[in-house]
Amino acid sequence: MDKKRERARVLKKRNVLSSAKYTELNRALCGFVSDFLNSAEVKTISAFLPIGSEPNISEVLKKWLSADSDRRVFLPVTEDKTMRFAFWDSTKPLKLGRFGVPEPTSNLFFDPPLLLVPCVALNKEGYRLGYGAGYYDRYLSACAEKPFTAGICFSDFCGLDFRAEPFDAKLDAVISDSGFRRF
Repeated sequence: MDKKRERARVLKKRNVLSSAKYTELNRALCGFVSDFLNSAEVKTISAFLPIGSEPNISEVLKKWLSADSDRRVFLPVTEDKTMRFAFWDSTKPLKLGRFGVPEPTSNLFFDPPLLLVPCVALNKEGYRLGYGAGYYDRYLSACAEKPFTAGICFSDFCGLDFRAEPFDAKLDAVISDSGFRRF
């Protein structure tokens, strides 16, 4: 299946979720993200803040941070065709980056060992369908030491039938409203 058409189809379907359905799915997904983070043996992660109809894990991130003062979250910041992860202080305002993505204004950058990756959809093998700009694929291909990657996606959009391209980076796992699963 063509990735561009599949992206448009999935986004159309995700964008028309009722408020009640979105809340139900997001609540379940957040529960599994919380469980995963509380069991992870890391103090530093990268995550994302939602745009549009993406899952919203921001409250989970804030709660995870507040449970241990040594924990840190870094959010993606795009610069031309590259992406880096900047320190997120949840008490400070964000700026809108490319594509309307909320970004920290911090100049402290880091390559976290665990990435929570936003997904439009995932195929059966663990390849992600994003918005098509390739930032995560380029970032992961340039990593000297590959971080653990967990896609964040509603279960209706997991296990779809689209073909990965040679440059696509495979994720290690997915966290959805149905739970955590390794690929």
